[in-house]
Amino acid sequence: MSRSSPTTGSGDASDSPVQADGESFPVVGIGASAGGLEAFRSLLGALPTDTGMAFVIVSHLDATHASALAEILAAGMSMPVTKAVNEQLVESNHVYVMPPGQDMTIEQGRLQLQPRAGHTLHRPIDLFFRSLAKDRRHQAIGVVLSGMASDGTLGMRAIKGEGGITFAQDETARESGMPHSAVADGCVDFVLPPAAIAEELVRISRLPRVMAASTPSLADEDGCLARVLESLRRETGVDFTHYKAPTLRRRILRRMILQKQDDLLDYAQSLEARPAEARALHDDLLIGVTSFFRDPESFDALSAQVFPALIKGRRTNDPIRVWVLGCSTGEEAYSLAIALTEFLESSGDRAPIQIFASDVNPRSIEIARAAVYPGDIAQDVSPERLGRFFVELDGHYRITGDIRDLCVFSRHNVLIAPPFSRIDLVSCRNLLIYLEPVLQREVVRNLHYALTADGMLWLGSAESIGSQQDLFDTIDPRHKFLRRRAGSVSYPRLRRGSAGSSAPGQPPGLGDHAFRLVDVLKESDRILLSRFAPAGILVSPAMEILQYRGDVAPYISPATGKPSLHLMQVLDRRLQAAVRAAIDRSATEDRMSREERVRLTSDRGDERNVSVQVERVGPGPEAFLVLFDEEPTVLTRGVAADSRRHGVPSEKDDEELARVSKELADTQTYLQSLLEDQQAAHEDTHQRDDRRQRRDQPADRAGDAGGGVDDAREESTAGGTETRSRSGAPPAWAATSDAAGVANPSVVSVPGVFATTLLGVEKTSK
Repeated sequence: MSRSSPTTGSGDASDSPVQADGESFPVVGIGASAGGLEAFRSLLGALPTDTGMAFVIVSHLDATHASALAEILAAGMSMPVTKAVNEQLVESNHVYVMPPGQDMTIEQGRLQLQPRAGHTLHRPIDLFFRSLAKDRRHQAIGVVLSGMASDGTLGMRAIKGEGGITFAQDETARESGMPHSAVADGCVDFVLPPAAIAEELVRISRLPRVMAASTPSLADEDGCLARVLESLRRETGVDFTHYKAPTLRRRILRRMILQKQDDLLDYAQSLEARPAEARALHDDLLIGVTSFFRDPESFDALSAQVFPALIKGRRTNDPIRVWVLGCSTGEEAYSLAIALTEFLESSGDRAPIQIFASDVNPRSIEIARAAVYPGDIAQDVSPERLGRFFVELDGHYRITGDIRDLCVFSRHNVLIAPPFSRIDLVSCRNLLIYLEPVLQREVVRNLHYALTADGMLWLGSAESIGSQQDLFDTIDPRHKFLRRRAGSVSYPRLRRGSAGSSAPGQPPGLGDHAFRLVDVLKESDRILLSRFAPAGILVSPAMEILQYRGDVAPYISPATGKPSLHLMQVLDRRLQAAVRAAIDRSATEDRMSREERVRLTSDRGDERNVSVQVERVGPGPEAFLVLFDEEPTVLTRGVAADSRRHGVPSEKDDEELARVSKELADTQTYLQSLLEDQQAAHEDTHQRDDRRQRRDQPADRAGDAGGGVDDAREESTAGGTETRSRSGAPPAWAATSDAAGVANPSVVSVPGVFATTLLGVEKTSK
């Protein structure tokens, strides 16, 4: 069950928040900026004195001026309000206000103050909320009130990821930037005015399970818990039976609090009646709290130890294949793409990069593909990397196209779906800690199977491979780098149903024997498919390569330069016309399409005929499967030459002439499509230039030198290529022309293979 994990490596080592004096209670972090004073007073003024919670106020304060915020909030308040001091122990029913010029965190129940760093982007709310999530876990509560920009969003995501509860101010906020950013990120549970937030906090404070130091046991309600898990499996297809019990309890209780239910039986019944709540619980269990370059020291060690091993002895065109398991919203995959790109540039190596990122949560995959992240990521990404690998868009950052092109995201459950193959590096950080040992063993064996003979495995700081020590050698125990042990063999173990039940289509009572039989059958299928099934490439309607099937090396010839997953940029140019024609015909006629007998000649002079078959996959134009089928070429040059000497056309001549005519027709159709794409792109460019000139003329007369927002705007086409108005990236037609081997977009030439064939065939008449 591939999933994402929190930024910390703590996992479930401790089921309760840790505090220096042994007392534990919820701590509410309240963050605001511009317009926050009124919201602070409205919220705190509606609270009683006996909630049993502590409240910490974090605001954007001028570091050069004294602040009277604590005194202002204390006026008329029945709870004690004090300015926070370093190492201060947090007490319930107290309010603490962060002083100006300081950054504040919480550790083991004590407030930690340090001078504000002047050279970094100041986001004190995110900083405190992240530490609060780590310190209080399910007893952390985050509230974002009025303020500009997006401070607090990443911190709210961390709180929700640890099972805490989050609030954001509604339209009553004087400045809506911060609340809107958090809501848009999907990390907010309640959107309310400040006084209503106070009422909800009071309700939550009355729930004994929230106030408990550790998550209460559900052992007396096992029957109800089984019903909850069955509802999840039936509605979402994911079996959480062997998920770690503390995590299950925290996330289920969190949903019960949000649904205002305190009885597990009632909640189990509501899940059976409301599929939407089952999906909401599924999303909560798979909350991905991650960040860019998580654990920077590990990334440095990766570049120093693992990347050099990956390129050692590698052929120039042999891609480095990476699998990010439990990729969440994509930060880990893009971080690896950036780090690997930087390493290859510094080492002078030009190996292509292929990163496969998978997660079981479809919403996380959608966010990862969009590649748009809040401005708060500046806390984790250096200014140099932000400037090179990101484009700023309306206060957010988007990954540049060259890095996005290296990553393919897909929904994948590692326990029930076959693993990726021929992988050089697997990143599986903080997934195993959420699984019980029985699932950990299965995941480790599946990852071992996916790796190449000397492939590397990267685990989280709190993880290990358990009893599977015979499969890996430890390279770096601190950063958890492991290498696949030479000569070790394993086979993937894939599940078919929930624990204790038979697989679909299997008679009951077969138990583990049935699972072993399924494993053997799956491995047999894999061998047969790899040896006898035709090679193929699965592509999207935009020609983006989704998966290679079998040995496709004879049919692809990637161009030098930036690696690409666009089919026409990696396909052998002699096959491009036939493949393009077959895909177009399959798309328009909604049926299987086939192109026969495309002749290829190897570097050694061997000739072979390749047929191309295209099948539509899935309902609607979801994907196309391009299959390559070879047939032996019979050498009949002597017979053909003898026939020509006597002036009699042979049957071989007729076949050859028909084949060449077909290839020429396909080439003409293909080149015509390129010309039409080019003309449309030129027309779009002229129209954009005209609009820009009309827009810029009034600004020029007014002396406005500020430039337009289009200077940094990036738009993505369906094919994955980019068109940017002034950023310097090539327009969409340029990528298409490159795919066809056209050097100049205004000059079109017939691919050499067809010209050579035409010159080599003598047309005769009867």
